[in-house]
Amino acid sequence: MMQKMLVAGGVLLFLILISSILGGIEIITSLKSCLLVLGGTLLCGLLAYPWQIFRDLKVSLQEVWGYKKPDYVDLVRQIEDLARLRRISGPRELNTAGDKADNIFLRKGIELIVDGYDRHEIHCIMEKEYEFYFSAKEAQVNLLNTLAKFAPAFGFVGTIIGLINILNHMSDPSMIGPGMALSLLTTLYGLLFSNLCFLPLAKKLSEHIRHEALFLNVILEGLIDIAESKNPKSIAYRLQSYLSMHLSSTSSSPALIEKVLHDRGPLEDDKIISSSFPRYKDRSRRQHV
Repeated sequence: MMQKMLVAGGVLLFLILISSILGGIEIITSLKSCLLVLGGTLLCGLLAYPWQIFRDLKVSLQEVWGYKKPDYVDLVRQIEDLARLRRISGPRELNTAGDKADNIFLRKGIELIVDGYDRHEIHCIMEKEYEFYFSAKEAQVNLLNTLAKFAPAFGFVGTIIGLINILNHMSDPSMIGPGMALSLLTTLYGLLFSNLCFLPLAKKLSEHIRHEALFLNVILEGLIDIAESKNPKSIAYRLQSYLSMHLSSTSSSPALIEKVLHDRGPLEDDKIISSSFPRYKDRSRRQHV
């Protein structure tokens, strides 16, 4: 809630500053210019990306704005309890408790453990699950970055259209000044949509994905230990150490997140999730061989 209030206050302050500089906000309000830039940008986005990605992006942005910081303490406690059930009560009770888990990936991993998969099979299956999930997320970030590129381009298109209109009315000098101001508005709208809307949303979604990747790393580490029936206290202690190391150092972010944040190219098969979980990468390769 506080973040939304800060964003709304920032936008309001920005508009007040523009109004004070120009002498009135109505000078830069043009519905036609706004629709030209925004409509053209979204149209090109629809041509470049499937409609499903737009729908997924809408859902993801709703999650981001209602997002709460992950409760790693509760996650570690859940994993410790599941590990204790595995050692004491057996698969049936573990399956019942796993069905009540909040996270879908944790439920999936517990199902694999109950079904008798070994640690290597669990790792390979969960790798694929994570790969599909983060591939969809990366496509959404790339969509926002693409829209951020299209918006200034359509701003310049609107400016060119406005200049053409001015040249067609050169016989009337009274139309040159207002026509020039109106033509430049599309460039302004393009820059505003790009730098105040699409790029910040892309960065915000990327940061959300970074937290999700760490959260899922912890889940995978815990699932592997549960599959080996390790001591619950030992599992909790190791996961807490893992979290302390990663939460205190920005340089230890998973390789997938570095790719999402900095690389806008296509995904490379079989390199995304395996690089995010270096502890088991070599073992999974040996199993495939």
